[in-house]
Formats: sequence, C-alpha cells, structure tokens
Amino acid sequence: MSKPSIAIIGGGIVGLATGLELTRRFSGISLAIIEKEPTLARHQTGHNSGVMHSGIYYKPGSLKARLCVEGVDALLHFCQENGVPYDICGKVIVAVTEDEIPRLEELFRRGQANGLQGLRMLSGEEIRETEPHATGIRGIRVPGTGIMDYARVSEKYAEIIIAQRRPDSSLARSRRG
Repeated sequence: MSKPSIAIIGGGIVGLATGLELTRRFSGISLAIIEKEPTLARHQTGHNSGVMHSGIYYKPGSLKARLCVEGVDALLHFCQENGVPYDICGKVIVAVTEDEIPRLEELFRRGQANGLQGLRMLSGEEIRETEPHATGIRGIRVPGTGIMDYARVSEKYAEIIIAQRRPDSSLARSRRG
C-alpha cells in the first residue's frame, strides 16, 4: 500500500468536507482521514445546535456574509441530493427591551442586504403567535433558517469519500489502547 498523498487530521465536518472537496477536485488522489475517536463527528460537529445560519448577523458585502448565504444554499442542495434530512423551521430574533430595538433594526437591514428572503418585522403579539414560548417587544421572523444533524451530514461526506476512494486511500481511526 502506498502512502496517502494527503492526510487530514480530524473526522469532524471540516475535515470531512475538506476531504470530500479534495476528492472531487483531484480525482485519483490518495486520501487518509485520521480520527482518534471510535466514530466520526464526536466533538464540536456532533454537539452543536444544528442551526443552518442564514447570514443575517454579518456585515453586508463581507466575505463572511457571502459565504454564509452561499454555504447554506450548497448545504441544502447537498442534503437534497443525498437524502440527508433537515428542517427549514425558521427562527425568531427578539428584542426584549427598548434599547435592543436599534440592533434588531440593524439585523433586519443586514438580512435584507444579504439577500435573505421573506424577512418580516414582528410586533410583540406577532412574536407570541409565531413562537408561543418567546416573548419580546419586537422581533424578526427569519423563515429561511433551519436545523439539521451535522453528524449525519459528516457521515454522508465520509460515505461519499469512501465510495470515491482509490484502493490505497483510507478512512483511518486510531486504536486506543
């Protein structure tokens, strides 16, 4: 067996997404993903909230805003193509005091400038109608935000990497002894 031409340390979503992209861009590469845990996505990837961020928080025109919006679209496309479940459930951002309203209005402007569709300002009553467990004096409804299980996304990335691999590539896990 020849040595891998590329080794990635860590089987979380970043390592696996990197590996997947490398196998797509460079057919025939030899790739090893090295993970110390017995399963993939055991750390941050498997313990986050699962929110697919919409881009509402980022400065319009910034690289972070653009990549967030493009990244969510790419992730949704991947999930649709590969049968990975997700839920576009939306979210509500609330201001609970008067001094939070200017920041809320700024978020609304940022969301519009970043191309988020369907944003809507909410009154306190509309917040309760939309999300009965939330209270506030004003809010923003962000309908395009969703949730997913990033560990499942990571597993699908690994499955695709393995299916594309060369015979001398490996998805390696260390043995704890």
